Amino acid sequence: MKNLLILGAGEAGRMVAKDILLNKNISKKYNLLGFLDDDPAKKSIDNLFVLDKISNAKKVIEENRVDEVIIAIPSASKEVINKIINSLQNTGVNIKIVPGLYEIIEGKVKLNQIRNIEPTDLLGREEVGFDLEKIIPFYKDKTIFVTGAGGSIGSEIFLQLLELPVKKVIAFGHGENSIHSLIVKVGKDKRFNYVIGDVKDFSKMKYELDKFKPDIIFHAAAHKHVPLMENFPDEAVKNNILGTYNCALAAIDCGIKRFILVSTDKAVNPTSVMGATKRIAEKIILSLNKCQQKTKFQLTRFGNVLGSRGSVIPIFKEQIENGGPITVTDENITRFFMSIREAARLVIKSASLDNGNIFVLDMGKPVKIIDLARNLIKLYGYNESDIQIVITGIRPGEKLYEEILTNKENLSKSKFDKLFISAEEENVLKEEDLTKMIEEFRFEANNFSKTQIKKLIKKYIPEFQGNIDE
Repeated sequence: MKNLLILGAGEAGRMVAKDILLNKNISKKYNLLGFLDDDPAKKSIDNLFVLDKISNAKKVIEENRVDEVIIAIPSASKEVINKIINSLQNTGVNIKIVPGLYEIIEGKVKLNQIRNIEPTDLLGREEVGFDLEKIIPFYKDKTIFVTGAGGSIGSEIFLQLLELPVKKVIAFGHGENSIHSLIVKVGKDKRFNYVIGDVKDFSKMKYELDKFKPDIIFHAAAHKHVPLMENFPDEAVKNNILGTYNCALAAIDCGIKRFILVSTDKAVNPTSVMGATKRIAEKIILSLNKCQQKTKFQLTRFGNVLGSRGSVIPIFKEQIENGGPITVTDENITRFFMSIREAARLVIKSASLDNGNIFVLDMGKPVKIIDLARNLIKLYGYNESDIQIVITGIRPGEKLYEEILTNKENLSKSKFDKLFISAEEENVLKEEDLTKMIEEFRFEANNFSKTQIKKLIKKYIPEFQGNIDE
């Protein structure tokens, strides 16, 4: 039998302990010793004693030959989680953690949800809840179309939508393998439809929208990899600018009521081609809001998504598993982070709001990438003498830090926790100027000149800080 200790004698800890004791198969495998908690008022729970403070965990583990600990403190900050992990270094104990606070509130904490500790836990971000009672009336019996549905964000938006009483959800994607993965995940849900297609193909977009007649479009299709788009700005233009324009025009032609663009913090004061093309995509949909009344256009901005393709965590994990080193571009580089699930929930909730066109999540504090690397090394049970961290230098188009808004004073609260409405000035184009801009980008993208594309970006996005003369 394995000796087990629960860190945290609150409601979550009690629920975990109860589940262990009542499960005959589990109770045969584990000897539950008790709890650790820093509250002196907590002495025992369900005949299990609080043995000591969490700060004395290492001592208790060594004295009792503990094999496994479960961190049952769902509201713990990044600092608390990091402190616990640091205190357990070199103990050889297996560390697991319970789900977040919203899962506790919803009564969904079960033993099979307890998992190994992950990098998301080190960020100390409590995921926002789904606020089902507020959004169900909006989504009831709606037909929804998701572009880029095979991607990290698009697929999560798609899957989360199926948790709501929607009539139908259509997954539109260019990659057949990623759409096939969705098919496998969703199974036989009759509300699920899929389309293989490209947002750059206007005729295809219009045909499919006219066929399905969705109420809402979530436009998540985009090229997002910063260094790759620096090398191929023509592709960034075709996908992020022309693709967005195609989808938006098709939505208007087909009378779609609502269109939500998934945007990024890299669109604010962009230094990269990727960020600048997303900024122009924002300008397109905000301009179209002024040109017509058939379709309401909105956008949501958020920071980096943990676990998405090309994001830092999977790269670091692979580097550690290969024996190192971990590569970090700069010691001072910082990023905002959230989970894929939280990003999807933000987008879904923002679509139900009428007061505003630009929505932003309270991203909390930025995280130093080098700290994330160090913590990940600890999670694997190594130290920096085992896995080196190598500083490689800032890559083309990268910033040391990201911005969510150009002016944070322009934020106002929405009815959803951590979701804010931006009142920043929308620098929009007239319809004829918008058409002219699109034709200019189409021309330059087909000429493949990096310099000319960047000069055109600078013309329409004066705050673009990228290196033009290459």
